[in-house]
Amino acid sequence: MSSNHSHHDDKAHDQAFFRTFGMVLAALFGIFGFCIFAASLIVPKAGPSEAEAARLEARIKPLATVVTDPAALLKTSAPAVKREPLTADQVFAQACSACHNAGVLGAPKVGDKADWSKRLAAEGGFDGVVAKAISGKNQMPPRGGNPDLTDDEIKITVKLMLEKSGL
Repeated sequence: MSSNHSHHDDKAHDQAFFRTFGMVLAALFGIFGFCIFAASLIVPKAGPSEAEAARLEARIKPLATVVTDPAALLKTSAPAVKREPLTADQVFAQACSACHNAGVLGAPKVGDKADWSKRLAAEGGFDGVVAKAISGKNQMPPRGGNPDLTDDEIKITVKLMLEKSGL
C-alpha cells in the first residue's frame, strides 16, 4: 500500500510542477509580448530627417579615396589647366618678398650685394642658387613654398633679385 501511495504523490507532484511551469512560461511569453508592443510604440517608424542624414553622411564619409584602376588614375593625374606664366615681379611678390626683403632666418636681402655675392660663391654661381631655390635651403621651402611655380619662373625671379642687388 505504501508503494501505491507513493505513486499517487509523485503523480500529484508532477502535475503541480507542470501546472506551475506552464504558468511561468505563460507569464514570460506575456512579458515578452508586452515588451514587443511597448517597443513598437517607442521606436519611430520614419528615418532621420534630411538635415540629420546630411550631417551623418558628412561625419562618416571617407577622408580620401585610393585609385587603383590605371585608366582612372590617368584621368585623375592629368595635368591641371595650364595657366599663364607669372612674371618675376609677381613671383617675387607672392613667394619671395616676405623673407628676402627683410632677411628673415638668414635669407639674403634684396639689395645687399655682399650677401648675394657670398651666396653665389657658396652655391656655385647663378645655376646653383636657382637649383637651391627650386629644391629649398635651410628654412626656405622648395619653390619658395609655392609648388606650382615652374623652374623658369624661379629662374627669372632669382635673376630679378640679383639685378636688384646690383649683380
